[in-house]
Amino acid sequence: MQAESQKTSAGPWPDLVIEAYKRDVDRTLLREALKLTPGQRLLNLQQLCEGAEQLRLAGKKTKAVR
Repeated sequence: MQAESQKTSAGPWPDLVIEAYKRDVDRTLLREALKLTPGQRLLNLQQLCEGAEQLRLAGKKTKAVR
């Protein structure tokens, strides 16, 4: 009953917005990430940042060569 009252008080718009975003989100990736511990998630984020930094540096080197 409480969920029903919350849904009607917010109106239909939030649900439409959520549905629009759900089409473009791979929920399997979210589920897999949620299986990890917070420490594992931070490690993954750190590795992602390090990879991005390597790409950024490689791009700088490529521009410098031209």
